[in-house]
Amino acid sequence: MTDTDRTLALAAGAAVVLVVCAGRVWWQLHRLRRVLRAEQAAALLADAAHARDLDAFRVRVARAVAEQEAAEAFTGRVAAELAVLAAADTVISAELARTTHHNPQEGDTP
Repeated sequence: MTDTDRTLALAAGAAVVLVVCAGRVWWQLHRLRRVLRAEQAAALLADAAHARDLDAFRVRVARAVAEQEAAEAFTGRVAAELAVLAAADTVISAELARTTHHNPQEGDTP
């Protein structure tokens, strides 16, 4: 083998090594891109799930606030109705006390 043949063999071997190294680098970059895409997809899914959960939480809070306000309104109406009934009872009791003395036929007069 001559020096030229050896040089050509070395150059061919170096070219093969360079091609193999370039292929390995390309494959690593390809894998890295796939991992990055998977991470981006996972981040998008996590963000979407977080937004969905936050929306559901807001709906539950709004529903609880509405129920609390409805209960407070109901309590206010009941208290007002009880006050009206108490006033009516006072008026009726006063009227009954006044009229039983004048109308013995009602049966309340001894």
